[in-house]
Amino acid sequence: MTIFILFLFFAYRNGKRDLLSPWFLLCLAVSASFFIVLLNYRNWEVQINLKFILYVSSALLAWGVGSTAVCLLRPKTIENASYCEIRLPIKLSPIKKRYPQNILLVISVGLVVLYSWRMLSSVSGVPGLTAKLRQIYENIVNNGYSPGFIFNQALEIVVAIAYVNTFRLFQRIFSGKDGVSIIKIVIPILMLFIVVLVSTDRNIFLRYAFYAICLFVLFFRENYKKKNANAKIVQVVVVLLLIMMLIFFIMGKMKQYQSNILKSLGIYGGSGLYDFNLWIEEFDGELMYGASTFSTFLNSLSTILKPLGITLNFPQVDKFDPFIEFVAPNGYIYSSNIYTALKPYVEDFGYFGVILFPCIMGAFYQWLYLKVKNSKYGYAWIIYCMLIYPIIYFIIGEQLFRRFHLGFLYELFWISIVFFSAYGMKKIKIGIKRQVQKQTDKKPCEVADEKR
Repeated sequence: MTIFILFLFFAYRNGKRDLLSPWFLLCLAVSASFFIVLLNYRNWEVQINLKFILYVSSALLAWGVGSTAVCLLRPKTIENASYCEIRLPIKLSPIKKRYPQNILLVISVGLVVLYSWRMLSSVSGVPGLTAKLRQIYENIVNNGYSPGFIFNQALEIVVAIAYVNTFRLFQRIFSGKDGVSIIKIVIPILMLFIVVLVSTDRNIFLRYAFYAICLFVLFFRENYKKKNANAKIVQVVVVLLLIMMLIFFIMGKMKQYQSNILKSLGIYGGSGLYDFNLWIEEFDGELMYGASTFSTFLNSLSTILKPLGITLNFPQVDKFDPFIEFVAPNGYIYSSNIYTALKPYVEDFGYFGVILFPCIMGAFYQWLYLKVKNSKYGYAWIIYCMLIYPIIYFIIGEQLFRRFHLGFLYELFWISIVFFSAYGMKKIKIGIKRQVQKQTDKKPCEVADEKR
């Protein structure tokens, strides 16, 4: 635990006390997860091996190296006038455009009714709502059930509208009255909760919760100019996390999960790391060279190429990892199929994998976060907050490379469509042009001083 706390402290200082710094978030997630493992020390009969400490520490260090490299390689100062004119810091102001709240409301409600009808009709013979939800879950996990392309796209559109409406809701809250109805904004967000229930996929809710919390921090930090901003943020975020955990637990109960709230927290929050600790001792060293980390991408590519007569040969990886189960002497039953993101990296390239992939992720997320810090109320905020969950999920399962499939592209596509339809590409371009013109009116030395 001491090693992870040291990483957390160093990442916090290295990120200049920025609570949304990617490396800090990763170290925080690992430290919190390992703390949950220690809380279950007796129940799980925890035995930590040195190989586990080496692999996890190496991954944290590799992420920090990738993140730091991006920071060191970015331009620091501006030396001449021509360079000043090209590398101006461009920031967008809140876009003043009539928001299509009524259209998004109608679309969201209509698609939720359509999707719910499809999912519930697939288990029409099962009595009771919770029994129906449980059967839907069993059909998806055990039988590979899917409602079909059209209905899956309906789900993606509902999620996309909820994401963009959350962005607009925070604009409304932090900017004061601007003519947008909070009720009409909130209803499509509530529609997301309904599709989470009927799809039985609580990960949709978790991804949205992390997105909303991250977005709140960005808005709060931009509008709170007093001291101790981090203390205020932590207070609110702790409350939001507690509410998130409660909703997540209730959704589990709706599909007849038997675990109590503390056991659910232990399984989802800590078992990922501990399962990796158990698995790494038994790993036989037979490598898959990318087939595990990129399993969903390879499956999607194979589906696309199959009609063309092209067949890809690669080791198949189960969508759901096999359960690790044991009964402790005190009668505690441990059962979980959740692994940390490090498992597929090790399966593919051994110890080198826990250095290669975290380093790439550290560089990518730091680059993306620099885009966020150089924008204001812009599209980069949406993308970064939408992609924040692979960092938080790092201790649970691989959510960046394994989610790079057609479903993820559809999700990104619909969020982009809804965002730019609501705010307008032309407005954004005009906003940028005006900001550039305003900055170029200054002398080169003045711009350089601002950049420093």
